[in-house]
Amino acid sequence: FLKNARSTVAINGATEFKFRNPPHFLNIAVREPRDVAYETDDVLATYFHHDNMAPFLSLRIIQRFGISNPSPRYTEAVSTAFKDGIYVVEGETFGDGRYGNLEAMVAAIVLDREATTVVLDADPASGSLKEP
Repeated sequence: FLKNARSTVAINGATEFKFRNPPHFLNIAVREPRDVAYETDDVLATYFHHDNMAPFLSLRIIQRFGISNPSPRYTEAVSTAFKDGIYVVEGETFGDGRYGNLEAMVAAIVLDREATTVVLDADPASGSLKEP
């Protein structure tokens, strides 16, 4: 039985220096294939629910859709749609309300005012460069 309990190790006399034990689920003495599957699932779930996942993924997908330098407001709107799992624009609702809903995220990317405004088309700093 392995338990992934979070424990923080503090250094005596230096309260500002502390670190967390690394999580691990594999028993080195007895190796079983199911342990590897559990470890992989947990690592992916940890990455997926990390605080930086929504802004990171939002920025990368916005860039692939053609805006290489999106505004912080645009990135935040798309991140919020990813976290909340729902995006509402002009009375139309996208997503089912679950964390990580890509329907809501893509709707936020495509239907946001920064993506649909004509004014930004005249700005040479807006958009993205064409790859060779």
